[in-house]
Amino acid sequence: PAPAPNGLPWGVALMAVGLSVELYAAGAESSGLPLPGRLVSTPAGVLAGWAVTALGLAFAGPGLTYLSGRLLQAWRPGAARLLAGRVLQEEAARIGRPLGVVCAVVSGVIAALSLYGGPATSFGPLTALGGSLVAGCTVLALLTAAVEARQARAHTTAALLRLGAPVSLLRTAVALRIVALLTVFGPLTCAIALLAAAPMAS
Repeated sequence: PAPAPNGLPWGVALMAVGLSVELYAAGAESSGLPLPGRLVSTPAGVLAGWAVTALGLAFAGPGLTYLSGRLLQAWRPGAARLLAGRVLQEEAARIGRPLGVVCAVVSGVIAALSLYGGPATSFGPLTALGGSLVAGCTVLALLTAAVEARQARAHTTAALLRLGAPVSLLRTAVALRIVALLTVFGPLTCAIALLAAAPMAS
């Protein structure tokens, strides 16, 4: 397998620093930034802490993707799990960072909805357009990385098919990769969103 990316400790450290800055800024007396809707009362330190947290997720993304591949190969893996895990390890550097950015955006959306959601919120069309643009760009970057990774392993897929590997094996490996990534990144995204929203909610 490919060597493990070395950005996971830095990413975890940046996430911890970002959440600490958010917690401190939420409890300190500071004026809010001129933002639309009910975000007008958000202290600048909270947004700065969230930016550091998002940067930490981007740094930790490749390491978490590699870890997902390791988890798939644990406890006597079969052919499908072994193939899926090795592919995730090989593609960790390529798709991990876009995955981390997508998690940062999704956790930010979850935190914003938990804090400011409801009928009383008026974000305005420009805010909705900006949020949609950011979310669309991050998802597009992830899809682009996924397509590049698929093209890079096209010769490996063709070799497996020539050796007689069933198509169902390749499809099962794809499904296992998706499940592994959701298992690792899903709870992390929700946890970051809840931790980011907790200081403001209190």
